[in-house]
Amino acid sequence: MTKLFQVLLSLAVVACTAMPAMAQQDAAPRPAEIDAATMDPAIARQRIAAQLKAALERCEAQAAGARAVCQKEAEGREKIALAELEQQRSPGEASERRLAETKARVDQEIAHEKCQAHAGDERAACLARVDAEAGRARQEGVRPRP
Repeated sequence: MTKLFQVLLSLAVVACTAMPAMAQQDAAPRPAEIDAATMDPAIARQRIAAQLKAALERCEAQAAGARAVCQKEAEGREKIALAELEQQRSPGEASERRLAETKARVDQEIAHEKCQAHAGDERAACLARVDAEAGRARQEGVRPRP
């Protein structure tokens, strides 16, 4: 019983120390944090650019494969933030559609980058799955532009 307790206690300690590290990785600012209603558009764009620069600097510390995915995610957050800024500045159906298209395109780009970590048939299957999901998104009305 004591041995089981020691194992469970050590697992709990490891889990508690790993949680803050995982939370720090996901602490990147989200695009929706920029409120266009209270901010000058030029300042908002500067803030988005600064967030991109900081995110790219964090990506440099990662290994090559993870770095490429991290960079693609950071660039995607920038694209989404700019699309959200535009949608907030000029609300309407067209800007909502462009925002949805941007999100779908960014998701596809990130998924493609993640597939690059695989090799051979597994990579081909992953890319086919990503392309099929993008096709379904287009059929549902979200049409990512090339």
